[in-house]
Amino acid sequence: MKSIKYILLVLVFFSHGCSDWLEMEPIGEKMENNFYQTEEDIYQGLIAAYSMLQPKYFSGWSSYYFLANFPSDDSEVVGGGPNDRPEYHAVSNFTMLPTNSAVLQLWRRNYYGVYRTNVVILNADPEASQKSKAYIAEAKFLRAYYYLELVKFFGDVPLITKQLGSDEFNQERADAAKVYEQIVSDLQEAIPDLEANPSEKYRASKGAAQSLLGRAYLYMASPYYHQRYNFELSATEYYKLAAGQFQDVINSFYELEPVYDNIWRYEYEHGVESIFEIEYANIDRGGDWGNGRVNGGNIDVQMNGPRGISTDTLNAGWGFDMVSEDLIALYDSEGDNIRKEGTAYGEAFLTSIGASSWEQKEGYTGWFSKKRAPWSHITSTVGPEWNYETNERVIRYADVLLMMAEALVGSGEGDPDFYFNQVRERTGELDPITGVTMQDIKKERRLELAMEGFRFFDLVRWGDAPSVLANRGFVQGKNEVFPIPQDEIVNSNYTLTQNDGY
Repeated sequence: MKSIKYILLVLVFFSHGCSDWLEMEPIGEKMENNFYQTEEDIYQGLIAAYSMLQPKYFSGWSSYYFLANFPSDDSEVVGGGPNDRPEYHAVSNFTMLPTNSAVLQLWRRNYYGVYRTNVVILNADPEASQKSKAYIAEAKFLRAYYYLELVKFFGDVPLITKQLGSDEFNQERADAAKVYEQIVSDLQEAIPDLEANPSEKYRASKGAAQSLLGRAYLYMASPYYHQRYNFELSATEYYKLAAGQFQDVINSFYELEPVYDNIWRYEYEHGVESIFEIEYANIDRGGDWGNGRVNGGNIDVQMNGPRGISTDTLNAGWGFDMVSEDLIALYDSEGDNIRKEGTAYGEAFLTSIGASSWEQKEGYTGWFSKKRAPWSHITSTVGPEWNYETNERVIRYADVLLMMAEALVGSGEGDPDFYFNQVRERTGELDPITGVTMQDIKKERRLELAMEGFRFFDLVRWGDAPSVLANRGFVQGKNEVFPIPQDEIVNSNYTLTQNDGY
């Protein structure tokens, strides 16, 4: 499984190298329009599409996870202070401008991914073999994933499902409802040809596509999105559709990891609860800061660790993405110690492993994210900051159970308590709830999925962001979406328009 990570890194490098690479004469006879004819050809193109899941530092700092987490009330940016990666601080306090470099790279990461999936979907021969059909299905899953990221962050975005000619680069933004329709279509077409349990665990499975489709339906049903976008069906119908997809996942083989704290341990990657993960590698490339995209390690792990510590257990990091005091207070008030200790570690833990001092910059909360802790045993001794191989858990079974409960509450059909309480009772210290309400689900999602990048978009889709995030600077009617990158408008696509308020 880990060998695939090296292939990803090589393809990232060769696909996004400097202009000298792009200007080389092609060697051999295979070109893009006749390359994707055999099973191996299609596989190589698919790996290139997967590789764009990884980047968090390329042509500048930009983490898709940080940009999802920083605007929420779970997280405080901190780092070395307000002048350390100001583009991240601007996302956290909603002062981001269309010139924000991290937002630009977020946009590009997802459109690079869309382009690569389009190349496979449009050129691959589905009759080459049964595996070729599965590879094309995986490409459709990935295109749906990239577009769901784009529509969540930016709202209306260009919808590109073909390879563009040189006279077609100026693409207008499509209504978000049309983007969701494409997401649904891609996943519906992908599901029949995906494997239920692929031997290469990094690959998208049938359950991953069903989960993502259910999530898309749930977003389409949610109050803010359903009111804002012109969807075809009623919210109730989308809730029912979501529940149908989640039920298929629940009826399969996934289960909850018995010990909450184990979910993010390296040795539990692709565990019983994991439905889809983004793969990262511990491959020592010497820390190539000039071209960070050739590295496959999870740089966010380095970004998260405490600044200035020296221990054998935990490496020093750069102090970003600290857990908010508000989130810690919620765990304490609920008596939810198991999930608190699986989500965060504080000063007592640092002292227990031999740390005697650490930096406390402006905004310091005293709590660090355990879900991306820089454990010393999961990186190399040379260039360790580049080489943390902590996978990102993108879809896990607990999320599916809570989304199922939400879909049943929304539709008014079924028993949400059954699914909701499976997650709650996993802690071993919280009583089950009878007659689960949306308020129960909102709180439980925060407790269960804290620091995983869901909270901000949950608040937006529920319509709760203006009230919950007002003290962070959230402006209603503006900050539900990010600005369209100015560089894309000026230099790449003159037909792009800007989101309101930016």
